[in-house]
Parts: sequence; C-alpha cells; structure tokens
Amino acid sequence: MTEKEYDDGKCGNIISYKCTKNSVVSFVLSLIPIVNILRHYKFKEYLLRDVVSGLSTACLHFPQGMAFGILSSLAPKYGLYTSFYPVIMYVIFGTCPYVSFGTNAVIALFTANLVQSHVLPPGSGGSNTTNNSILSEVVNYNNFLEAKVALAAGSSLIVGVLLLILGLLRLGFISSYMSSPFVGSFTTTAAIHIITSQIPKAIGVEIPLISGPGKLVITYVEIFKNISSANVGSIVTSMICIIILVFVKDFINEKFKLKLYMPIPIELILVICGTVVSYFGKLNSTFDIPIVGSIESGLSPPTLPTLKSDIIGDSIMIAIIVFVLTISMAKVCETKSVINTDQELVAYGMANLGGAFFQCFPSCVAPPRTILLKTMETKTTLNGIFSAVIILLVLLFLGEYFQYLPLPILSIMIIIAIKNLLLQFRQLPRLWRINKYDFIVWVATLVAGVFIDFPYALYCGVGLSIFIIVYQSQRAKVSLFGKLKNEDLYVEECKRTTLPSNTKIFKMESSLFFATAESFREDLYKLAWDPRKMTKDPEEVTFQVASGKTPSSNDLQIKEENDFIESKYVIIDCSAFNYVDSTGMAVLSLVVKEYRHAGIKVLLVRCTTYLLSLMARSELLETVGKE
Repeated sequence: MTEKEYDDGKCGNIISYKCTKNSVVSFVLSLIPIVNILRHYKFKEYLLRDVVSGLSTACLHFPQGMAFGILSSLAPKYGLYTSFYPVIMYVIFGTCPYVSFGTNAVIALFTANLVQSHVLPPGSGGSNTTNNSILSEVVNYNNFLEAKVALAAGSSLIVGVLLLILGLLRLGFISSYMSSPFVGSFTTTAAIHIITSQIPKAIGVEIPLISGPGKLVITYVEIFKNISSANVGSIVTSMICIIILVFVKDFINEKFKLKLYMPIPIELILVICGTVVSYFGKLNSTFDIPIVGSIESGLSPPTLPTLKSDIIGDSIMIAIIVFVLTISMAKVCETKSVINTDQELVAYGMANLGGAFFQCFPSCVAPPRTILLKTMETKTTLNGIFSAVIILLVLLFLGEYFQYLPLPILSIMIIIAIKNLLLQFRQLPRLWRINKYDFIVWVATLVAGVFIDFPYALYCGVGLSIFIIVYQSQRAKVSLFGKLKNEDLYVEECKRTTLPSNTKIFKMESSLFFATAESFREDLYKLAWDPRKMTKDPEEVTFQVASGKTPSSNDLQIKEENDFIESKYVIIDCSAFNYVDSTGMAVLSLVVKEYRHAGIKVLLVRCTTYLLSLMARSELLETVGKE
C-alpha cells in the first residue's frame, strides 16, 4: 500500500476486509457465545453461583409465568412455556449473565391487546367491540383459546425475525438513541396500564373488553360503575397478599439483604400456601373466589404459528419495546464490561423465533428477575439452565397441583412486582432542575400513554425526542473567541480577552448539516461582519485551510505588516464539525465567496480529518484554493 493509499484509507475513502477461513469461523462462533463460555468455564469459581442464582430466579419464573400467562389473556401454561423455551435459547445465544429472559408484564399486556383486537370471543356475532375498526374473526368456543395462542405465537415469530435481522446487520448502536427519561416514562406508563388491567381481577369485578384511545379512563369508569358487585373474598385475599408481599420484599429482604444469602422467595411461598388454603378451604365454591383452573401437564408440541398482515404493525412495536427494555436493564446491571448490543439483538431474535414454534407469546427481560441475578452475583448465562429445569419439572409433573391457586394472588403479585416502576415519578424534580427538555419528554410520554393509549406513549416519546434534537441542533451555541491577556490561550470573548480589531474568531458547537447550516451563516454574519452589507471587491483574497491550532496574534501581526493594505480576517474554528452534509458544504462555500467579495480573508482552523477528506472530495477546495 502506497503512502497515498494509506492516507486515503485514513480519510475513509477505502475500506478493505479480507475474508478468510479463520474470520468466518470466528464470526460464526461469535453468534453462539455459549461455545466460548463452556470452553473457559471455571467450575470451582462459577458453578455454585450459577446454580444458586438460577434456582432463585426459577422461584420468580414460575409464579410470574402463570401470572403473565393470564395477563396476556391466554392461560397460565402458555406463560410457563414462555418461561422455558426462550430461556434455553438465550442461554445459547445471549451474552449478559444478568438478563433473565422469559415473560414480561409489559409484553404480556401488549400481547393481550393484540389478540383481543383480532380474535373475538364466541357469541359476539362478529361485531367489533373495539374503538378502532379492526379486521377480526369469530371462532367457536372450543377453538377460541387456540386461535389466540397461534396469533400470539405469530407475533413472536415476527418479533424474532425483526430482531434477528437487526442483530445480523449490526444495528445495535441504535440503543444509544433511547434516552433514560423516555425509557423511565415509558416503563412508568406501562406499569400504570398493567396495574389497571389487574385491579378488576384483584377485587372480583367484571368489566367489558375495552381497547383503543382513552381505554384507561374508560376502564376506571367501568370499575367504579360496577364496584358494588365486587367480590368480598377477592378483596380480602388481595389485601392479605399485599401486606405479606410488601412486608417481606420491602422490609425483611431489603433490611437484611446483607445477612441473607438469597432473598426470601416470597412469591413462590405465597403461591404454594395460597393453593393449599384454597384447596382445603374451598375458596372457589364457598366464597366464589376465581381460581386458575386446570393446568395441563406436558410440553407443547412444535406447531406453526398464525401469521397475518394485520399484526405486523403491533409486532414491530413489541419488537422495539423488547429491545429497549432488555438493553436498558442489561446496561443497568452490567457495569463492569460493555454490552455487545449486536449479539444481544441476535439472542433476543432467536429466543422469540424459537419460542414461536412452541406456543410462546413474545418474550422479554423482567426487571425483578434481572435485579435478583445481579444481587446473587451470577457468573454466566448458564444460570438459565437451572431455572429452565425447575420450569420443566412444573410443566411435566407439578402443574396440575396449582389449579386451585386464587387469581387475586397472581394479580397482586403482578402489581407488587412492578410497583417500583411507579416510583420513577421521583425523577421529575431532578429532571426539572437539570434539563427541562427531559422533563417535557417524560411528562408528555406519560400523558399520551395514559390518556390516549399505551402505543401513543412510544409515538409521542420518540417523536418528541427527535423534535428536541432537531430543535437543539438549530440552537447550537455560537461564540467569538479572543486571546487572554498575557497568555497564549483562546477562550470566549470577555473583558480579559483581546484580539486585533480586524480579526474575528468564530465557533459553532455543532455539526454542520441541513438543520444548522442556515443558522451557522446568519450567526456568523451577526457576530463577525455581514459581507452582504459591504461593497469592497478585491481582485484576489486568499483562503487558507489549516488542521492545526488557531494562529497566534503575533503571526497575524507579521502577516498584516507584510500586506500593502490592512485585511480583515474571519477565522472559523471547525473542531466541532464532526459531520458535514452537502447542504453544510454549500453554505460553507457560500460564506467564503461572500466574504471574498467583501475583501475579507477566511481561514478554517482545527479542521477534523473527516472535514479535510470531505473537502478533498468536493468542489469546495478547488473553489477557495489551498495554501
């Protein structure tokens, strides 16, 4: 490679890759991280931690799987399937040991909205009970649940394919564009919707199916309209569960977390005790408290999911939420090393893609389980194997013993599991003090999600974030610089700076592209000189490009003494021009020409390598010349 080719390569003009056998093998192995984990697994150091953390997580997987299976409007066993198959897939393809893949309350809620919008219960006569006109099908009662399951699995297939493609294309960097205020507000909105969906089950109130814009408000109206029909047994059961869960999780586990080897699995204990009390106390027949019902033993056979064009839009939204929530939790927990977001996308895609053929609905990380793995200091993703073994035992042998579990217990477990998401409201005072734009994004996302519908929280949050980025880029900070007296240091102009009257040093702290180009020109003319109001037209004015530091005042003085006439100088600091598009180049060229027409010399200093290479490829350098 010649010196010129090397320089061109540094400027980004050439990129070369060699495809060898070793590089292909390395790429394939990078897609299956479990191979590398097994090769370097330290049994004495890792095994005990992985076993204990995996078994502890299973204590949450089991009750949450049943609870979120009901939340998804399917059945408990499908929640258990989603707590088994995707977990195995993530062990094979995942990289973060703290990610506990499986059921998630937010994704379960989205799944419920999807299947309820496209599969109507028998007896509806084909009428649409939703606020939106959506193509739906009415099936007989025997196939009603199977139709919903197949459609949910179809959504999981679409989610898996989309995430897998994003991972293979190495687009994991898009996670950096999800701001923490948006994620916080979005998950808070999700928590409000989830809690609202569980309140009727917790108090034993039956309300009609509601979906579409304004459904949250309408749901509470229906709850209060039917509050007189609330089941006293369900209310008492719910109150007892709240007291027990809050006392153990927030008092005992939190206060004695340094003394306890692992947190008390109160969810599992509550499920077992609730089932025993319900069976011997005959809570269903005596107090009319609803129970889980029959849970079939065995694993789901491989089946083809149902694919419809109508669910693609909802599935894309679910895929985005899976990516945002899981990457956010992984980054929160994994603080010692960098998350491989590209491979994580592959893992999320394979987990949903594989689970789709075993009657699983879309899967995602769950914050309670992930935080537990972080607390237990698990070492590798192999902890998921031990969680999956417990779920397998439940599916094969133990599931039928939990058919008497009261539904209010599962509803309260869901509410308590996500209550910490509601506490994110405490971020608001801090956001207001630090950055009011983040505060606006947080509040607007919440308001849109609560008073319109949950998907609108995503639309509003992302849209408003993009708008603020554009708005802020057009209001980039601009300033003139001067030299500090008695020091060779250039700072923003103030009383302690000095500069020859015929020189202006200008800097804009932003990239130069279509959104900032015009404001760059106007601000430059406002702070320096406006050539449009000047008439001098010299025969030739030199334009200089420099990649070094700003020239000193002594250099300028020598230059002035050698000139027959005194010239004016505009020095543009280009150090912030990390990106320049065609519009920016055109405006930069126009600025040079207009200043040249007015007899003012222009110097570009501290040019980035990117800008220099771009100028070499464009007409700008030929137009203005180079010394």
